[in-house]
Amino acid sequence: MQFNSMSKSFDIVIVGSGIAGLSTLLYLSETDVFKRGKLSVCLIAKGSLNETNTNWAQGGIAAVNAIGDNFDKHIQDTLNAGAYKNNTAIVEKVVKAAPGLLNDLIQWGTHFDKNNIGQYDLAKEGGHSDARIWHKEDQTGKEIQDALLQNIYLLPNVHIFEHACVINVHQHPNQFFGTQVFEKNTKTISTIFSKKLVLATGGVGMLYDKTTNQQIATGDGIYLANQLGAVIENMSFIQFHPTGLFEKGQISFLISEALRGAGAVLRNEQGEAFMIKYDERKELAPRDIVSRAITSEIALQSKPYVYLDATQIETNILDTHFPSIKIACQHRVGLDIGKDFIPIVPVQHYSCGGVKVDEHGETTIAGLFAIGEIASTGLHGANRLASNSLLEAIAFAKFSIPKLLNQFDSYTLQATKAEIPLFKIVDRNKIQHLMQEYAGIVKSNKGLEDALKQLNEIKSNSEIEYVFNLVDFENTCLLEVAILLIKDALSQTANKGVFYNVDLV
Repeated sequence: MQFNSMSKSFDIVIVGSGIAGLSTLLYLSETDVFKRGKLSVCLIAKGSLNETNTNWAQGGIAAVNAIGDNFDKHIQDTLNAGAYKNNTAIVEKVVKAAPGLLNDLIQWGTHFDKNNIGQYDLAKEGGHSDARIWHKEDQTGKEIQDALLQNIYLLPNVHIFEHACVINVHQHPNQFFGTQVFEKNTKTISTIFSKKLVLATGGVGMLYDKTTNQQIATGDGIYLANQLGAVIENMSFIQFHPTGLFEKGQISFLISEALRGAGAVLRNEQGEAFMIKYDERKELAPRDIVSRAITSEIALQSKPYVYLDATQIETNILDTHFPSIKIACQHRVGLDIGKDFIPIVPVQHYSCGGVKVDEHGETTIAGLFAIGEIASTGLHGANRLASNSLLEAIAFAKFSIPKLLNQFDSYTLQATKAEIPLFKIVDRNKIQHLMQEYAGIVKSNKGLEDALKQLNEIKSNSEIEYVFNLVDFENTCLLEVAILLIKDALSQTANKGVFYNVDLV
């Protein structure tokens, strides 16, 4: 492995090119200091700029706009879904900022669907008391991603690294960061220095056998923040999306919650609608309730999946609101969702906990920020309300700007240590199987303890190597984050939201 002796220095480094990273960069670009050419920023993307979970987000982004809806209702829905483990002040701040944030997205070129009289066509999803989901068909994330990127390409004073993985971060005594980056195309490692570092690296989906996440979601940001000593909290609050397309042996395609909002019904193998047995809100109950209900039904039947029935939804609604879902079901499993039931299972979807941050997105490490799914902001509590994730990302991107621009003292560059100890783990599948089996929707003390024991054995039996290899780095991240998650699960004392342990009340 070659180490590039060339190093670069920037005021701010942003790691991640989803809505969190891109909107942080765009908000910075609107500041006076940036416009005067006095602020240098670097954006690092692990894959291509559009290889993000944002790009795959289907449903939409929540913000109050409809007559009859109000902030108090959105706040209450968020608290109800989060089992009141939320930070109420953060919930109020984000919800009240939401309409302005949607206006920012529109100003940046995002197009949301409108109805036939020219009003925004707001949808209703599980856990929401009113229709407040702004969307673009069933590809809202892609619409937002594309709009943000069009603006990013026009910016001066920004250096963009694509296909570059951050593999090590060192904070020097005078609080600047040395960030080591592995450039995949050249297979070289270089160092980038900055006064402020923003981690917008997304989630931990690759911890599990079945996930709706992109394959680059290996928990790198959580691992790096933990290495720096930042506080990590509520890692075991993992949200499973109730309706992932059942495809044996393949990463699951997400079937948007908006389909249930439009009237799709969950049925067991006998064709019976079962959600009324579990919650009076039926298909529109919060995701944790729906996921556990599906798991319970699967345990009572012979098939390893249940069905989502969208056949009663009007054809024109399916065609105009859910075109990518319709096409995916046809191509992947040969189903016409207007005529056939869709086989579905809950799949890992979103991490509600993560790196603890304040109201500006700053972690417990001065100058280190975490924005988006990587962060534990207090908004979601023990369970994320549908379509609050894109909202959280852009909200904290905006909230972070004043603090990001504080205290830009000069600093003297120092060498960053180059050696990165990695665990040479051959079988990632074993980690994923352990997490799926013991840290999934339903947990137990014995299962969690067994998983922790086996993960520690994998760690202790793994050879330590210092020759960098990207696969071993990602597996190291997954192993360390898996251990953090299991330890957090064992520390929980009550069942709340997405966290459910059969041995707790």
